[in-house]
Amino acid sequence: ALIISSMAQAATFRATAYCGCSKCCGKWAKYHKTASGTTPEQGRTVAVDPDQIPLGTHITINGVEYIAEDTGSGIGENRVDIYFNSHREALKFGVQDVEVEIIKTEEEEGK
Repeated sequence: ALIISSMAQAATFRATAYCGCSKCCGKWAKYHKTASGTTPEQGRTVAVDPDQIPLGTHITINGVEYIAEDTGSGIGENRVDIYFNSHREALKFGVQDVEVEIIKTEEEEGK
């Protein structure tokens, strides 16, 4: 298993996309909150496997910075789910192989 300590360099992940609708989020859609308690935001929020990338970790996906703020039942090892404002945009993104790199963990942020 790829774990955070071994991600000093970029690793290839499978990326999918989601929005806040009930098709993407099921029963959780009505809350419009991430697993970490934030309001999801396009260009910032990404769902991760917290055993692999802890919530609060700043990562880059193909060079764009995101924060690991959410989780999902379909998120497994070497997979991320990028938040979009609309279902149309999420579908347009589709499924892509992306380069993911750890920038800093929540613990490092306090230093």
